[in-house]
Amino acid sequence: MITKRFAGAGMVVLFLLIALPSSGSAYYTDFVFTMMIAYVLAQSWDWIGGEAGYINMAHYVFFGVGAYGFCLSLVAGVPLILCFVIAPIVTIAIAFVLSFPMFRLHGDYFAFATLAMLPLAELLGLNFHFTGGADGVVLPPKYVLFEAYYITVALAVLVVVVTVWLSRLRFGYALRGIRNDEEVAEICGIRIFPAKAKVLVLSAAFASLAGAIFGWKLSFIDPPTVFGLDVALIPVAMALLGGSGLLWGPVVGVLILGSLNQFLVVNIAFLQTAIFGLVLLLIGRYMPGGLLRSSWVNKSRIFGFLGREHHERVLQVDVPEGTDLPLEVRALDTEKPLLECQGMTMAFGGNVAVNDIDLTIRQGEIVGLVGTNGSGKTTLFNLVSKVFEPKSGKILFDGIDLAGLRRDQVSRLGIGRTYQIPRPFEDLTVQENIAIPWMFRDSGATSLSEALARATQFARYAGLEDQLTTRADALNLQQKKALEFARALASRPKLLLIDEVASGLTPAEVSTFVQHIRDMRDQYGVTVIWVEHIFSALAQVVDRVVVMEQGSILADGPLNEVVKDERVLKTYLGSAATGIE
Repeated sequence: MITKRFAGAGMVVLFLLIALPSSGSAYYTDFVFTMMIAYVLAQSWDWIGGEAGYINMAHYVFFGVGAYGFCLSLVAGVPLILCFVIAPIVTIAIAFVLSFPMFRLHGDYFAFATLAMLPLAELLGLNFHFTGGADGVVLPPKYVLFEAYYITVALAVLVVVVTVWLSRLRFGYALRGIRNDEEVAEICGIRIFPAKAKVLVLSAAFASLAGAIFGWKLSFIDPPTVFGLDVALIPVAMALLGGSGLLWGPVVGVLILGSLNQFLVVNIAFLQTAIFGLVLLLIGRYMPGGLLRSSWVNKSRIFGFLGREHHERVLQVDVPEGTDLPLEVRALDTEKPLLECQGMTMAFGGNVAVNDIDLTIRQGEIVGLVGTNGSGKTTLFNLVSKVFEPKSGKILFDGIDLAGLRRDQVSRLGIGRTYQIPRPFEDLTVQENIAIPWMFRDSGATSLSEALARATQFARYAGLEDQLTTRADALNLQQKKALEFARALASRPKLLLIDEVASGLTPAEVSTFVQHIRDMRDQYGVTVIWVEHIFSALAQVVDRVVVMEQGSILADGPLNEVVKDERVLKTYLGSAATGIE
């Protein structure tokens, strides 16, 4: 949360920025102007690079497009105010079109593809006639430093406001979910592509405005100035040095590297690109989280607050007393199918993981799904939750054909799941992990405070109430499994897919978890499919067991009958069936 103290400090800084031109020093005004342009670029890059986790090396292209859009419009006689409107509109249109091919790529592939756009943009700028080619675009000579300076102050303030806004609203949590694990984020109900496209467009719009102001103040632009690789790396390096994804990260990076850049330009300009490239390498090698995440900064009484993560500023919320969960109590028709898999097949190359399966799960059933490793159990879960699309056959959920639906749509229909190896959002807290599916379960807006309050209730139910503000990557395996279970419940499922949650738990913990499974069905009408190897746990709660082998269903029936099946004994259970009645 932005405290009154920091708000007061911000007002002091704003007053000093506004007062600076009155000092009469054009040099310092120009220097601070350049620093603010760099901040706008670094912070707007960080919305997609730090919040969403996509390293966009083409961010400076949007700066250049904005500069050209503004300057060409001004030369054509368009009124000044309209020029500042045209520049971001053109850039937004280009960014939106580029989002379709760009976001088909991930990780390093995305970074390299966007890096290739810089020389391409420079080449196009040099060869198109309307851009002026190598001669660039020259504006009518006019001294506009102070006008450009004050517009930049306003733009920088707006960037701060947007950054704080992103840290507090659903959209920001959608981006952080994407940054951690896109598949899980989508299964939690987040619409992946619209979120990525929106943040790219938002980022591009602010970069274009920075380019427009820069071109206006400079009165001249050419392709190397606004598309050159030597300048394009600077805002990226600034955000990464300070700490990508942190409120103060780009600010600190700009102050350090902006001052260094000024020194280099004045003294050893020919080494500028090499030094900034070296800074990027050193950050990646020794401070991958940035300067503000380093241990000595976090331990500092003076500077420690700069490295605080967004979750340390979340709103305090009122949580209802008691252990009841905020879940709808569903009436069950135990004769009606909830899930129907009809002739479902999935193959990876020549390996058939699921082979022509027919499976029906009725409302209110608790079904155990067992089989040897590689028998197709998790693949079945992946097909039902739309991680994969079946090669043939169909899946009906509550009478709805899931063919062609996205993962987030399937989640909103009422399918929740856990994973065999826990996949929490590692750099978010327990409370935030659980709040995300609650926020995105419905298409209507859910406030952050409501989602956090509901998350606290689910965490309490899962035994994680004392870990609410603990990051998920600091939890042990059992706690991560409990977190995943709570997160799956927060998606408000009709069907809960549980993948080996009980493995590694103590007998007492297994007993507690079994009771949770029973409560989900008896109190809230949730249907459960539970993949598990601990037969003593299954025996306490399941209505029937489905045995898989080599992608096919080997047996289906009550547990005490299935364990006596000759085929099951031969292929899977062996002596493990002894003593099970």
